[in-house]
Amino acid sequence: MGRRLSTYAWTATALSVAVIAGGAVVRATGSGAGCGSHWPQCNGSIVPAGTTESIIEFAHRLTSGLAFLAVLGLYMVARKSEVMRVRRAAGAALLFMVGEVAIGASLVLGEWVADDASVARAVIDGFHLVNTLFLLAALV
Repeated sequence: MGRRLSTYAWTATALSVAVIAGGAVVRATGSGAGCGSHWPQCNGSIVPAGTTESIIEFAHRLTSGLAFLAVLGLYMVARKSEVMRVRRAAGAALLFMVGEVAIGASLVLGEWVADDASVARAVIDGFHLVNTLFLLAALV
């Protein structure tokens, strides 16, 4: 169980790092508003049609969803571990992943994306960064 769990944890970590890189692409391309103010849908539909910005944002949401499922799966497997530290870390990772979802949704629904330069966006982005770092720490 230990080796399998370790491999699963590193896979979830790698996927989360890929999501972070995807978020950087979203930010660099100004694609944060590519799906409008719709969440979890993209411009009112499950699969977007259209612009490059929509596709970039949708790809980020899709990989984020996969990372969420990976962390949820890690938590489910880790619950059976005899090592308390492993169970706690997996629980913390799931908690921070739920935080990532909530923060991402609030950015979209609050329309604090793309070229928004408000104080609210700066505060939410700060929470997003800190939460992401805690997520990675828990996964590692």
